[in-house]
Amino acid sequence: MRVAIMQPSYLPYLGYFDLIKRSDVFVVYDDVQYTKNDWRNRNRIKTPQGEMWLTIPLENTCKRRLNAVWLPEKDQWREKHIKALCMNYARAKRFDGYMDLVEVWIRNGYCRLSDYCHHIAVQAATIFGIDAKYEHSSNLGFTELTKTDRLVAICKSLGADEYLSPNGSKPYLEPKKFEDAGIKLIWQDYEPKVYAQQWGGPFVERLSFVDLLLNHGEEANGFI
Repeated sequence: MRVAIMQPSYLPYLGYFDLIKRSDVFVVYDDVQYTKNDWRNRNRIKTPQGEMWLTIPLENTCKRRLNAVWLPEKDQWREKHIKALCMNYARAKRFDGYMDLVEVWIRNGYCRLSDYCHHIAVQAATIFGIDAKYEHSSNLGFTELTKTDRLVAICKSLGADEYLSPNGSKPYLEPKKFEDAGIKLIWQDYEPKVYAQQWGGPFVERLSFVDLLLNHGEEANGFI
């Protein structure tokens, strides 16, 4: 049984869904320290002028765990993000079929950042034809452990014999601890597929999944 563990991200890029698709259980790592200027509260779309960030403005995040970070009470940022998507993707092939859904997802009623981002990811995964089982690290415990030790403990608690990890974890992960626990460590090695985007120019990698969805709709799963 293969487990993947990843922090929730706002409108995540396609590699996030590849990780979900290739795992038997996907653990939402929702009780680790919030990291500023990361993917937890922002992502990128493509515009005629190049890449554009969509960022959720957060306050009071210092030393908070992800599941203790609250979304802003005022919703101006939601309107700003929806407007940006409408302006830059109105001519996209699948805009009419999917923008209404994206708007509903952005307006969803969750108040905590981790719940909000996870809900959007689950909805998008369903559209992409990904049928996954999800767990939350906050429900599994092991908070007294750190880094590799905690990942190993989570895997063992779920009965995993394989752990699928994104390449970005290589600098701090300790492979021997997985080996000693009888868990095979597999690196994701995700390579994005090129698909037709708006506005010409070279293909821009690792944008929000919304870029693929509004350009290709139901065909998106073939590019993940």
